[in-house]
Amino acid sequence: MTTLTPTATATPTATPLPTSPSTTPLAKLLWGEERLQRRCEILAAISRNPVFADTQSNPHALSRKDLWTLRLKQGVELLKLKFKLGWSNQHFVDATKIAGDVLSLGVNYRIFIRNLEAQMSAAQKAYWIPRAERFEIAGCYAQTELGHGSNVRGIETTATFEPSAEADEIVINSPTASSHKYWIGSLGVVATHALVIARLVVKGQDLGNHVFLVQVRNLDTHDLMPGVQIYEQGEKGMGTFASMDNGVMAFTNCRIPRANMLAGMVSLERDGTYRAATNKKHAYTSMVIIRGLMSEEIGTEVAKAVVIALRYTGFRRQFNASRDGQEKRVIEYASVQHRLFPALARAVAMMLLGREMRARIDNIVNESLEDLHLQTVGAKIWVSVHGVRDIEVARLSCGGHGNMAATGLGPLYAQLSPSRTYEGETYVLSQQIGNAVVKHWKNKTESSISALPYLGRLREHTKMSQRLQVAGVDAWSSPQVQEGFLELRAALLAKRHLDDVAGGRDTSYDVFELTMAHADLTYCRALQAQVKQSPTEDRPTLEALANVFALTAIVENLAAFAGTDLLSAEDLANLRLAHKDAISIFAGNVDRVVDALGFTEYELNSVFARSSQTPYEGLLEVAKQSELTDNRFVRPMLLEARSLWKQYRRAKI
Repeated sequence: MTTLTPTATATPTATPLPTSPSTTPLAKLLWGEERLQRRCEILAAISRNPVFADTQSNPHALSRKDLWTLRLKQGVELLKLKFKLGWSNQHFVDATKIAGDVLSLGVNYRIFIRNLEAQMSAAQKAYWIPRAERFEIAGCYAQTELGHGSNVRGIETTATFEPSAEADEIVINSPTASSHKYWIGSLGVVATHALVIARLVVKGQDLGNHVFLVQVRNLDTHDLMPGVQIYEQGEKGMGTFASMDNGVMAFTNCRIPRANMLAGMVSLERDGTYRAATNKKHAYTSMVIIRGLMSEEIGTEVAKAVVIALRYTGFRRQFNASRDGQEKRVIEYASVQHRLFPALARAVAMMLLGREMRARIDNIVNESLEDLHLQTVGAKIWVSVHGVRDIEVARLSCGGHGNMAATGLGPLYAQLSPSRTYEGETYVLSQQIGNAVVKHWKNKTESSISALPYLGRLREHTKMSQRLQVAGVDAWSSPQVQEGFLELRAALLAKRHLDDVAGGRDTSYDVFELTMAHADLTYCRALQAQVKQSPTEDRPTLEALANVFALTAIVENLAAFAGTDLLSAEDLANLRLAHKDAISIFAGNVDRVVDALGFTEYELNSVFARSSQTPYEGLLEVAKQSELTDNRFVRPMLLEARSLWKQYRRAKI
């Protein structure tokens, strides 16, 4: 692919896309060898399958019901491939994204089974997981309530157990309107079972939230089970998650076996004897799993959007004609490079750290749950904020044409936009980082949490008061200087937060900035670690990418230093020049990154990314296919409208 290399002719031509993913050493580093291999196998399987040809037509013209039905049909086809080819659960999850947001069936493998693995006893796992893997049952995760989202302590759904010789059952109830389970993916139509978060009540004592496996539909008829009421939630804004059947659910004396309470960390005997979890953070397990998966997944979608925008801006010419009469390519403008290049760097960082978090989640039973919780909270906020903004930046860089649905940019934005609120709205969720800072500062235990190194710096008065010694422009490109700066920024914001808490002030707004600084440092360190592990021939490319990432994070977040003597005017001038140099150097490496990402035409599914057409030809084809072009169905109405004036003209006096 040639994103930045100028074309030699005046006539715009389409540039070729790879027919299969790149498998270069850099591609293996960016994707991870296992994920890259899965991607190659999935694309090979679905590219030969006619059921997926519909994805490349015009799904934007379908009604929500028709689109949902198409995605379900494709999901069932993916199940056939899973069983025929022996795909792993992760294979199937990856396939649901590659095939075009085949979301409903993916919940069973992406969220439901992972929670069974993390929170069930050995005996429960042996019985339930094989059934879920074979799709004999289809599961979902039901935590959020109509009145309670990220505030898990506020959950109202009850699970009551009264020891009895006649029955060994737990009774699930939704006592209020606000206790209805809401936003539950795959529940509206598909799910037969739900992992329900409810307050366990034993002999009148409220023991807090626990996880219960509840059968919600009959396996033979798919009818609702007694005591269960479910509604499909309806259309979401901007067409978001049109292929997901989010559901609403309420319980009225719904009875389940006591054995259906997940017992990997807690236990409840028939006589009512209760054994609490040794890890008090066990209630966060499910949220840690879901949030931890978001970095890699969002990073991939952002990377797609940026690659689409790079293809278009490399093709499009606008203003400032040169001597040869051609206008300047849009990608050559600093205003475009300074937005798209950092977005690409952030997407790569999301993918790399996301892979690390996925590995930790796969080994969650051996992890420090609090440490992983804080890392995934920060990551969830950071990737959702930057991811949504960066996809919008990609669209804006394409001008008005970028708003066409067929470019793929609008749909990507619509899909990612809700990520800023699901699994915790960003400002609300930031409180958890702020609370952890206060707790570990008071207890002097920050060294036990790998995500809080800046608190150690805050304890060293000398480091907090000395002016930064950055000797010239080039010094700003030192990873040590960059990491030190980001750590200092986080420490300054942590100090502000601690002072605000001590002063009794409302921190619910300002703590968001601390959380973003916390995550900037986490992602910067993770990216630098990957640079050190990169193949020798690709290291300059990743160094250039990491330099853009870090310097952009610094340049765009200097407010914490306002009013201090830590930075001089000369430092700021040098920083600005270093950032410009970093963008310029990375311009010569962008093609290598795009080539290593190796998105195929099928994956991008954009009129801006076709080997057989230029973006202009693709846009014209979309216009020619519009069903409104043949306007005969409205002509009588229009012709009538032309003579309406005659009915209302004033009579002559």
